Amino acid sequence: MDRRFDTIIAGGGAAGCVLANRLSADSKRSVLLIEAGMDTPPGKVPADILDPYPSSYANPDYRWMVRGHALTEADSPAAPLLHGRVLGGGSSIMGMIMLRGLPLDYDHWAESGAQGWRWDDVLPYFKRVETDLDFDGPLHGKSGPTEIRRHRRSGWPALAQAAGAYAQRSGMKFIADMNADFSDGYGALPIAGTETRRASSAISYLTADVRSRPNLEIMTDTMVDSLLFEGAKVVGVRGASRGTAFDLLAGETILSMGALLTPAFLLRQGVGCPDQLRVAGIGVRAARRGVGANLQNHASVLVLAHLKRESLQRRPQRNHNNSMFRYSSGAEGCGPSDMALALGSRASWHAIAERTAHFSPLLMAPASRGQVRLKPTPGGGAETVIEYNLLGDERDLHRLSDGLIRIGALVAAPEVAPLIGRAVGASRLANAARFNARTPYNRVRTRVIAGLLDWVPGFGDGVVGSIGGPGGMLAEILSDPDHLEAFIRARVSPVAHHAGACKMGRADDPTAVVDRDGRVIGLKGLRVADASIMPTVPRGNTNLPTLMLAEKLSDAIRGR
Repeated sequence: MDRRFDTIIAGGGAAGCVLANRLSADSKRSVLLIEAGMDTPPGKVPADILDPYPSSYANPDYRWMVRGHALTEADSPAAPLLHGRVLGGGSSIMGMIMLRGLPLDYDHWAESGAQGWRWDDVLPYFKRVETDLDFDGPLHGKSGPTEIRRHRRSGWPALAQAAGAYAQRSGMKFIADMNADFSDGYGALPIAGTETRRASSAISYLTADVRSRPNLEIMTDTMVDSLLFEGAKVVGVRGASRGTAFDLLAGETILSMGALLTPAFLLRQGVGCPDQLRVAGIGVRAARRGVGANLQNHASVLVLAHLKRESLQRRPQRNHNNSMFRYSSGAEGCGPSDMALALGSRASWHAIAERTAHFSPLLMAPASRGQVRLKPTPGGGAETVIEYNLLGDERDLHRLSDGLIRIGALVAAPEVAPLIGRAVGASRLANAARFNARTPYNRVRTRVIAGLLDWVPGFGDGVVGSIGGPGGMLAEILSDPDHLEAFIRARVSPVAHHAGACKMGRADDPTAVVDRDGRVIGLKGLRVADASIMPTVPRGNTNLPTLMLAEKLSDAIRGR
């Protein structure tokens, strides 16, 4: 006999864990959470996931093998994308930066058709997520499941201190709390977790007490292959685990597969643009041409420099980025605080990375839009194509160009220049990627090379310069506008902030996929609850907004 639940949640990522917690708090509701990746139960969370430094970034066991095009399939190669396949999803492998975005982001959501999602509407849910360890008051929560903290400025590594001194000399405001003070300036980044562990949604929301609820079941290492339909109603899912297929019935099914996998899954179920589905040989169940459209991400390009021995990051030892510049480009129609400059003094887990400074302009309010689509294959069937089209709007190219110019001024500043070698536009990252696997061989050889970086004059510039190639020094790139544009077009990349490809909106909006409560328009019994429903990507990392979104939708589902 097929098993039946009141609610099935397909996808145990950042949003799925929140939903499992909040919905199963109703003892009369039976809830099943299904995750394709491994479990991370209390007391058995892998060390690299617990690590306050995001060393789990480098573990392929926690990732889907998803590839996408920074521009389009025609003009950029497919490259690996960071998409979590583990309980907690991206929150188990992310850099743990917890920015809310700006109030105007959510006001724009409501103005574009997602009624009930203005800043004043979402603030209570941001507060419900957090226990802010640093700040109090009406804009912060003190009893939520997720700890949020900031590295104390007195303990920042030398590079962050120097950038702060440059900001102060340049008249920029210091922002101690970037989740309550939304002005431009140089700010301390909020981080998920304590000084000894990260706070993934799995750790924070699926505690031992929550897991002990008799009305909650968690199935990991389990794939959801398809939806079960009765006419225009979804009545459950077909899944598989360890080679065994089975059907699971539900009063309501919620897709929380993530902002890339959810639209691809919907398309394969016949929910999407009819023309695209027919070409792919898929029957149309619900005509929603917005499925897969409106894909957004924060675009970035990477600049590296050798970090000199006297400026290595000593304290705190296990941390990622400490700080960020937030600024307004003035580009028409892009609004305030549409850009950021990120910097850090540690690029990955190994000893060479500990001696590599990194700088990036970040397009926080992108004007360009991409897509997730299906492409028919010669042998029948269809493959998923992800195209970010990051430079589809000329304003985005111009803003990234200006951001690199600003980084040029930062690395040349008297506060920063003594700490680093020559800055390089990263274009040969394959040269560095061979060190990413956490193996004993890589650990030994990176330590040997790191010793040479510390003590052999010029060696650091040579090693980092090899990642740039001929003409790759930042000063050379900035010296010629054509060279600058060519570098950006060749090296722009999406970060792990995928959003928007199943956007919320009004039922009469043909580009909307779900309504304000996450219900898929045109079908019954199916909702979407992940970053794919965001009408626009917020001006901040997407993990915290995704947790907020799941908290708010859980109330809507429970009728609260």
